[in-house]
Amino acid sequence: MTQASGLIRKLSTPKLLAVVGIIAVISGGIVGVSVGYAIHYTAPTTRVFYLFNNSLPFNSTNFGGIPHDIFSPDRITVDKGDTVIIHYINIEDEPEPHTFTMYSPYNIDYFVPQGQNVTITFKANWAGVFAYYCTIHPPTMTGYLVVLG
Repeated sequence: MTQASGLIRKLSTPKLLAVVGIIAVISGGIVGVSVGYAIHYTAPTTRVFYLFNNSLPFNSTNFGGIPHDIFSPDRITVDKGDTVIIHYINIEDEPEPHTFTMYSPYNIDYFVPQGQNVTITFKANWAGVFAYYCTIHPPTMTGYLVVLG
């Protein structure tokens, strides 16, 4: 007879169940904490962004007509399920329009004249990376919506 089996025989059933219960609770706590660190969940929320057009410092005629316009910021990161609000403001000094366009699955398309702004609101229901761009100034005026989840 081993020491362990001798100890088990000395413990009464209620004491043995209590020891097993304590071990189960401690083990469950350790597993629960480790899963909590491995799987991060954030409840859906409303995320607000301010988007502007900007210019790179080069003459587009010297580079084959590539436009010098860009979005600032050029990346927006949200969680799946978030409500996204983008305030897009065209800050051009000259009468130059821009668009904010995103194709499937979001299908968003706004025309924004110089000095004007639009508010774009949608729910980030699909995870992935989605390009948004100005249809008037490709390929430089492109940004990315990153939906985590």
